[in-house]
Amino acid sequence: MKVVFSTCFRQILLLLGIISFLPATAAAQMFSVSSSVAQNRPFEMPAVAGPALEFTDLSFFGPNSFEGDNLIRYNFNGPLYRAVIETPGFMFSISDGTSLGEDKDIRATRLGIAIKSPALIAAGNNYRLTIPFSLSTDYTLVRTSETANSNRELAQNSGYIGAGLGFLYRFTDSFYLNSISAPHFGFTVGSYGATGGISYKLNQDIRFALIDIWRGYGLVTGYSLQFIRFNNSDPNFKYDWLSHTFLIGVSF
Repeated sequence: MKVVFSTCFRQILLLLGIISFLPATAAAQMFSVSSSVAQNRPFEMPAVAGPALEFTDLSFFGPNSFEGDNLIRYNFNGPLYRAVIETPGFMFSISDGTSLGEDKDIRATRLGIAIKSPALIAAGNNYRLTIPFSLSTDYTLVRTSETANSNRELAQNSGYIGAGLGFLYRFTDSFYLNSISAPHFGFTVGSYGATGGISYKLNQDIRFALIDIWRGYGLVTGYSLQFIRFNNSDPNFKYDWLSHTFLIGVSF
């Protein structure tokens, strides 16, 4: 548990570091776009917190002929249990799964943090069309009882810049549909800092929200598709992560 909180703190510092390196003019333009249309926004998705089930497939795509001292394959297909907090401007998630893989000896853990700033491009009485700009950082840890706490575990710190298309539709005053499609581009670095490379991520999120069912609280259900490619310079750590996540949470 101490390792998880330490990693979460490092991820927050990494995300702040990404923000500090962005050109000031670009950031000012992005937030000025959001500010200029803020008064015209008719509605937005509520904040939500709740559990989710993440069905994940992790597969190695590196050279099969490669052999070395760290040769191990973390391929698995199975569920991870997830907790999520989402707001219009922020996201935090943590996922964990055990007894994965053919030998049931793989454990996978992921932490994700994102800061979002949607720029409104069109709006009507019952819809909003946005460009969902985001900065995010993930920590992915996959290991076995044999490789835990060694340089043989798959431990990747990743940072991304993303933008895509968001669509929010209001069927009634209390029933919303939100869909966000967002590709991300970034980098990944091993926990021991010896290897790294380019990482790509694609998110597709769909949410249904019932607003203010009781005393300001509501219900949100949803589905997320996520694909990540860790194109690490170490041939042992070239993996694709594909997950299908089902969420049910309380809105507030």
